[in-house]
Amino acid sequence: MQRGLIISFLQIKGGVGKSTLCENLAVALAKEKQKVKIIDCDIKQRTCSKWAARRNEANPEQTAIHCTIQVDDLKNTILAEAKLYDVLIIDVQGSDNKNLRTALLLSDIIYLPFIPSQHDIETIEELKILLEETKIQNAERKTFYILNNCSYHYLDSLKEDADLYFKEHNNIFKKSLVSVCHRKAYKVASAEGLGVIELNDKKAKEEINKLAEEVRQNA
Repeated sequence: MQRGLIISFLQIKGGVGKSTLCENLAVALAKEKQKVKIIDCDIKQRTCSKWAARRNEANPEQTAIHCTIQVDDLKNTILAEAKLYDVLIIDVQGSDNKNLRTALLLSDIIYLPFIPSQHDIETIEELKILLEETKIQNAERKTFYILNNCSYHYLDSLKEDADLYFKEHNNIFKKSLVSVCHRKAYKVASAEGLGVIELNDKKAKEEINKLAEEVRQNA
């Protein structure tokens, strides 16, 4: 039976912007007439589910985004929901847990968000082990790292430093063509239940549209 595309945003630490990327990618794909659902695995924060509730209540004129909170048994939920939606986007809680490993095993596309800072970059050693352990069981998946919350100041070299460091690990993931900068539009959109492509920040729109295009090319 045919199923939809499964995309996961995951990390072993929080605060890297997984939920923001999930929300904005969901809007971009839904605007293309894709039937999209987010599975929110972070039962404590519930960032995506709260955002979706705000969106669907306050913005009935916008494309509705379906979202469910996942407490347990992620595997069966993914297998069932992927038959009903064109795209499943999984927001995995920021820790090494059962849901993270399930996402690694079932996803078609994986995005590993990193803020270009030493603390975030150092998580690659632990992530590398998880990626290598699960690659054989999901050999067809495509894995990317994506730099998030980057400075757009031309003198800031942290992004370039991170890219240089990650070159040593190009056997386990590729560099996303997208780098997402620290922009007010992302906070405004989240608070209003919107995606940045529904606002007027041209640069933020370009970033998310580029992410959606990358997903299309790797589907």
